[in-house]
Amino acid sequence: MQKQHTVLCIQDLSCVGRCSLAVVLPALAAMGVQPCALPTALLSTHTGGLGRPARTDESGFISAALAHYAQLGLAFDCVYSGYLAGAAQVALVEQAFRQAPAALKLVDPVMADHGRPYASMTPEIRAAVAQLCGQADVIVPNATEAALLLEELPARHASLLLQRFPALRCAVVTGGALSDGQRGNVCAVRGRAPVFLPYSPVPQDYPGTGDLFAAVLTGGLLRGFSEAAAIRLAARFVALAAEQTLHAGADPRFGVRFEPL
Repeated sequence: MQKQHTVLCIQDLSCVGRCSLAVVLPALAAMGVQPCALPTALLSTHTGGLGRPARTDESGFISAALAHYAQLGLAFDCVYSGYLAGAAQVALVEQAFRQAPAALKLVDPVMADHGRPYASMTPEIRAAVAQLCGQADVIVPNATEAALLLEELPARHASLLLQRFPALRCAVVTGGALSDGQRGNVCAVRGRAPVFLPYSPVPQDYPGTGDLFAAVLTGGLLRGFSEAAAIRLAARFVALAAEQTLHAGADPRFGVRFEPL
């Protein structure tokens, strides 16, 4: 029987609005990968345009869950972290890394977009997330996050992230732009030249598309796709979902309608 890969998904659960675990879990499951949810925070909605959500910090739960997994001797094939509710949760992700030393370690450094950090992302948290990136195999920052990690160096130069974090195998910068305005994702794999993978954006922003991209990328890597092929797959899926949502005239605050796809 072929082995089914398992992914420990450490990020928030926004109960309304398609982002974070609400898109990551079904996307990975549809790819034949078993997702195991470990929420960093519970939110009534995501934070993009739906008012101030009710929320709880789940650090205590993560700590207890990791202790339980250690007792069970669970060996995850991938540890994938996304939004963290505070700097202290970086240590918990590091603990998960130590408990699964052979796992693919993928970090989505969720902390900024559209040229500025999120309001909740203090300098302390951003420094801790950068520390976590240094322990990952693959990171998937957007262009703003890449610029922060590189201390404002050109974000499209994904290869600079490999210099910044020597342990990295692959850095994917999403949503970058060339001087001619063409948008795309940049993939830098250690030992190879960076590759720019263009795409045609839709004229509407949607929450959760970065989470959906990272989930499909993770599933692709675990299924044996090359980095570039997994990126193309993820970008195409997100584009199809965005196009379908735009065509339907759906409220963009609730994310992309990926379920029919």
